[in-house]
Amino acid sequence: MIRLILSIIFFNLIAFGHSQEAMVGNSTYPEGLYKTKEDFIRRVPNDQVALVAKSLEGFKKEVIDTVPDQCLFYYKDNDKKVKKMFAVSYKGQLYIQAASVLLNRDKKDKSQTTSQPYSFTRVLFGGHNYLYIELELANSWKQGLGYGLGGVGGAAIAQNAIKGKGIVWNIHDKQFNIFRSCKDFNEFILERYPEGVQECIDRQPDLQQVRAAVEKIK
Repeated sequence: MIRLILSIIFFNLIAFGHSQEAMVGNSTYPEGLYKTKEDFIRRVPNDQVALVAKSLEGFKKEVIDTVPDQCLFYYKDNDKKVKKMFAVSYKGQLYIQAASVLLNRDKKDKSQTTSQPYSFTRVLFGGHNYLYIELELANSWKQGLGYGLGGVGGAAIAQNAIKGKGIVWNIHDKQFNIFRSCKDFNEFILERYPEGVQECIDRQPDLQQVRAAVEKIK
């Protein structure tokens, strides 16, 4: 009986340990906060504190009990927003902060911007080469033009500049590559997986097809 009890405790501890890690492809990221890119690359969190996920919209942010694709994180003990954090491993899921994407992007993606720099987006999948995420970003020049024009028309231009973009974290180059347009995605995928090239009916690539192609090269 004692041996049985000890076995149950042992396996529960193993299960608990696994629940504290985000599994992405063949890589694990222990639960916690990764303040810098270097910490993230080494998979060593700076801190392990209780967090609460909240919605992006509304003056009073609503707590999210499910696993969100995008959210804001708050420290549970003081309800302060998590800022200037490269990534968070939370409830078995890995999240990247939007500001981290912009600070560590390929130089040709410098025109991209966001109105929610402290938001986090969930890593959808990954492997030995790439981690894949999606994030609402805007072309800063086009958005600035809209705000400059003012009025309803200008606001519409600024709002329409915001698009959901596919993004990969290049594990080898240690930077983010943002698929700014269908043409940009095709240039990226052509040499890696030619079958993933899209016809570019619209300016933005089909995200379903983007996911399927990146899945092949992850």
